[in-house]
Amino acid sequence: MASSLLRLTLFTKANCGLCTTAKEALMRVQTKVPFHLDQVDIYAPGKEAAQKYMFDVPVVELNGRVAMMHRIDEPKLIDILQQEASKGKSKP
Repeated sequence: MASSLLRLTLFTKANCGLCTTAKEALMRVQTKVPFHLDQVDIYAPGKEAAQKYMFDVPVVELNGRVAMMHRIDEPKLIDILQQEASKGKSKP
């Protein structure tokens, strides 16, 4: 059943106060709508995300699409996640 969890990716970088705040917000949201969270340091070796997100971290992707960037709007993210979860349940 755990494989049916939504999967979010948080793109971050070191020494980023907004990234720390975003992670805290995601942890609060996770208590309301369960999801798996992957964290990616955009400057980690072998990551191509630096070119894509260097001026936009933190960035949260859901299913490979940007859901939020810079700041996490918790109520909006909860709504997005609930809508996405309900789509998954209605698929044959």
